Amino acid sequence: MQQDALDELKMFSQAKLRGGRGAPLSGLPGYAYDSRGGQGITVYVIDTGINKDHAVSVADYQYYSLRLTHLQEFRSMQGNKRWLYLPGEPHIESDEIGHGTCVASKVAGPTFGVAKSANIVVVKMQPVAVDLHMSHVTAAWGIVAGDIASMGLRGRAVVLATLSSE
Repeated sequence: MQQDALDELKMFSQAKLRGGRGAPLSGLPGYAYDSRGGQGITVYVIDTGINKDHAVSVADYQYYSLRLTHLQEFRSMQGNKRWLYLPGEPHIESDEIGHGTCVASKVAGPTFGVAKSANIVVVKMQPVAVDLHMSHVTAAWGIVAGDIASMGLRGRAVVLATLSSE
């Protein structure tokens, strides 16, 4: 049980009441999850990358109850992490925008993640400030499909294409 969970995590473990409505989030003690959640699953995050040195400031989450200065979400993820790149793009493990870092944190981060034991594959796209064409998105999906096949992950992979329009 993650006692200090954000409401967005609590909703995943809320009990259903009569009439199909969930319990009030404020009344839930935390996020109840299986510590093996996501184990054996690989999540492909097609986005702006991940900043492996990203420190999440509690100031970014003012409603969060922890009194910590920084949370090293990426470095503390339990699962494996690796990168895939589009042909012709530089192989740089970064996230100039921050969106991909946030998404990966919500997937497998120890504080904010839903599937805390999942493996992450970062499919690095060009930053949004650079023109992004449909051919880039199509190429990313093709790279992911090839990787799933070559790694034998069929039935054990989830793909998130969460490109930000910032």
